[in-house]
Amino acid sequence: MAKIGLGCWAGKISLRIARGEVKFKIEDDNGEYKITTDLPGALKSAKISFTNLKEEPDGKTISGNGTISVLPGRKLEGAFTFEENTFIGEIKAPVVGKIKITDGHRIDSF
Repeated sequence: MAKIGLGCWAGKISLRIARGEVKFKIEDDNGEYKITTDLPGALKSAKISFTNLKEEPDGKTISGNGTISVLPGRKLEGAFTFEENTFIGEIKAPVVGKIKITDGHRIDSF
């Protein structure tokens, strides 16, 4: 089965602490998803780790959990839905709430 969303992507976030473009790369690592991120603004140095990444039955969505270094011990939940060269995303984070990623599109690299 082909993996969903492989490649490099960018989208916009708008939070009090960080506004701008988030970039990420999705790779197939021995049958598992591996995601590398590049965050804007005050989150630039934050590290995100992803776990339990899975393809949803719709065949277009990757969902899973994660952690971010600026909220130690707290879990994130997220989902990204892909359509050819575009995507929409949403992450639920403690304290912050829902973070929408808008204007998602494929990029060559980051």
